[in-house]
Amino acid sequence: MTSFLASITKKNIILPFYHAVAEQPLPHIKHLYRMKTVKEFGKDLDFLLKHFEPIDAETLHRFQSEKTSPKKPVFHLTFDDGLKEAYEIIAPILLEKGIPATFFINSEFADNKALFYRNHASLSIENLLQQGKLTHLLKTEILSCKYAEKDKLFQYFSQSQVDDFLNWEKPFMTSEQIKSLHEKGFSIGAHSIDHPYFFEISPDEQLRQTLESLDFVTSVVHQKLKMFAFPFTDFEVSKTFFEAIKPHIHLSFGTAGLKDDEISFNLQRIAGEQENFKSLSAILKTEYLKYIAKFLLRKNKIHRN
Repeated sequence: MTSFLASITKKNIILPFYHAVAEQPLPHIKHLYRMKTVKEFGKDLDFLLKHFEPIDAETLHRFQSEKTSPKKPVFHLTFDDGLKEAYEIIAPILLEKGIPATFFINSEFADNKALFYRNHASLSIENLLQQGKLTHLLKTEILSCKYAEKDKLFQYFSQSQVDDFLNWEKPFMTSEQIKSLHEKGFSIGAHSIDHPYFFEISPDEQLRQTLESLDFVTSVVHQKLKMFAFPFTDFEVSKTFFEAIKPHIHLSFGTAGLKDDEISFNLQRIAGEQENFKSLSAILKTEYLKYIAKFLLRKNKIHRN
């Protein structure tokens, strides 16, 4: 079914993305989204290998730059946020199965210098839950907290608690671990400084978040291929922004699923972690069927202002 859908849609390059894989829910993630277990992630990979061929980032870039398409369906895996599980759990599995991948890093979180505000929100909810003080209203309020309001979260999980969590748990990869991934053959990309929604920040800040995180990645791994994955989404990002970053990158990535983009170097990815679907096979089947429906309605392509 999947191979058939890839054939009729001519969408034979897919880009699934994940964040972390763990046996038990992690307190800084469990209230945000459902992570895959090692077994579930392994099943996803086996499914991909059955229906698609893995390609590395350089091959993906070659297809994009030459405007060519592979003869067989292919996939390239990516992982966001630079969480330590990427190094400790995910990378060994990928190496064992011979699957290349790209890991996108937030410069402010690397080396556990700071905590992503959404991880802070999950820890705040967990802290209130453990104290028996969590209400539905409080949980909704915390999860609704925006990037510009992130300091409000310290009333639920204090600065000292955040510092202790960073020092003891070390949720993000270190620069040395990032270098090690690169030395093992994986690609490294940028994912902004500290993960804001781009439609909530100014054009100048969008550019700063992009270029500074790209500079950080270059300082760590000295990789020729420059890649940037938008934090959260590339929704409402303008043509002007893409024109500004074009001289600095080879590829950028959104999260709109199986969809085309009028910006040729901006590729859309498919979320592998979804509440309503346990398996990537179900996610991909849905994405292909949605793509066909959007194609018939002429809504399969993202247009920029």
